[in-house]
Amino acid sequence: MKAVLDFTPSPGVIGLNTAVATPELWGGLECSHVTIHGSTRDQQAETGHLLRDGDLDQIAELGIRTLRYPMLWAHVNEDPERAFAFHARRLARLRKLGITPIVGFLHHGNGPGGLQPGEEGFVEGLANFAETVIRRFPGLGHFTPINEPVTTARIACLYGVWEPHRQDTPTFLRNVMACAEATAAAMARIRAVRPDAVLVQTEDVGRVFATKPLVRQAEYENERRFLGFDLLCGRVDRGHRFWDELCEAGISSAVLDYLSEHPCPPDIIGLDHYLTSDRFLDHRTTRYPGEHVAAGKELPYVDVSAVHIPSLECQVGALERLRELHRRYGLPIAITEVHNGCTREEQLRWLMEGWQAGRTAHREGIDLRAVSIWALFGSYDWNSMMRETAGFYETGAFDVRQRPPRPTAIAAAAKALVRDGNYDHPLLARPGWWRADRPDTGAPVLQVIAEGEIFDIVAGCCGRRRISTCGGADQGKDVWGCLKVEALRTGVRFSFGKDEDEVALEIDAGPEAGLLAATDAALDLAIDGLTGRFTLQDVGPFCQYRMMPVRAVPRLEKRASAGTS
Repeated sequence: MKAVLDFTPSPGVIGLNTAVATPELWGGLECSHVTIHGSTRDQQAETGHLLRDGDLDQIAELGIRTLRYPMLWAHVNEDPERAFAFHARRLARLRKLGITPIVGFLHHGNGPGGLQPGEEGFVEGLANFAETVIRRFPGLGHFTPINEPVTTARIACLYGVWEPHRQDTPTFLRNVMACAEATAAAMARIRAVRPDAVLVQTEDVGRVFATKPLVRQAEYENERRFLGFDLLCGRVDRGHRFWDELCEAGISSAVLDYLSEHPCPPDIIGLDHYLTSDRFLDHRTTRYPGEHVAAGKELPYVDVSAVHIPSLECQVGALERLRELHRRYGLPIAITEVHNGCTREEQLRWLMEGWQAGRTAHREGIDLRAVSIWALFGSYDWNSMMRETAGFYETGAFDVRQRPPRPTAIAAAAKALVRDGNYDHPLLARPGWWRADRPDTGAPVLQVIAEGEIFDIVAGCCGRRRISTCGGADQGKDVWGCLKVEALRTGVRFSFGKDEDEVALEIDAGPEAGLLAATDAALDLAIDGLTGRFTLQDVGPFCQYRMMPVRAVPRLEKRASAGTS
């Protein structure tokens, strides 16, 4: 082994080691590295993070001082010395910036050469890698050896989306068991060098709801979601619901006994929660045209997002899942992923719901350490679980489609949450679409100035996004901004500012863009607080576009109320 590349620990933040007076804001980088039918998807490469040292400085500017940081086993194995030199440089920069990393080894993927959990050599291989890492960087103190093991096993071994592309429960159980063994073995090696090392174990534990004929199926899945935590906590003994099934899957009772007798409980449980985490099983399949129908043990059913079921509104969401985790384990918790791949105002609404859930849980006496903004630099093709290579980009706190990555409204929210513990924006006065039944709280409106059909399309787009609008002639409205839309010979121009006379942002889109798609892009950019003149290119539905500056300036000239072209 080469000489140790030292990484002296930074002071970090209290929340990683002890209870906090108020939840902190952490961050994370999308770093999935999965193989799908022989092709590897590498989110760090696709988002460009591997090539941009400046990303860490941009994160520090948000005030974030704890970062989920990938040091992936498969990456490092390709060229260990080069990879460790890369990480030494990045870790040194993190320390200088005062950011404490939570290091991850496996994120929705497999080991080197496609080595799968459950295959020979996986557990020992990950443990060896963990020991190599801690001996090279003995200052590291916080780890997530395997991200979301149960969730990954569901996607790869029950749904067949990622390798090994299986759809059977025994493979799923062997996969989950191997991840628990490997995590415990990795932490044992790490703690032999760093006894105080902290295990931050992440998982999506969305609850499953169901119609009455599918209650038993929902009960089974609701126990299954906790299997990874139960294994690490030593709860899977001979009386556990999954003991017999694990043995029938070929797992030795001696191995199960050993893990039960030598637990490796998380120091912090990490809840990863999304709009699609909570599920609803419905045997009335004809109500959901186009949805996949699963062949259940008792009845065929569809599996849909529970947020679409109004009667479940009070039972879904991060707060309820935090309460469940607290009741079951009584361990410190952090929300380790909050992200919504949607329009900007809905991203803000989801972030603030996660933040408020964390603060409410903390007030209730739950040892809630932090809430984490996930995918700080966005992600690609997660709308298809990365099965399609379409380049479908979801922004995070930064938009990597510009160089350097451009801060979005999520970045502004992050700064405010770190600084003040709160963030306000006029669009937060209306709830997210998933809380559509909740009343508005006097939301300020966006003034839209346009003529005829253009006005109808733009106002309709705003309505779909739950952005209240008024026309140019309306009086007495509480207006937070003014969007003027004009038809040009070359397409359409959007002008945005505090009012009609003071314009901060101008965006031109060609006729090929389509007014609806261009409006979505323009609204996102206006919400981001962007200033200057830009043109949109390659505009597609769902805020897919590239943006080219015409003349980026701090603020466009203040216009006189009459006679400007």
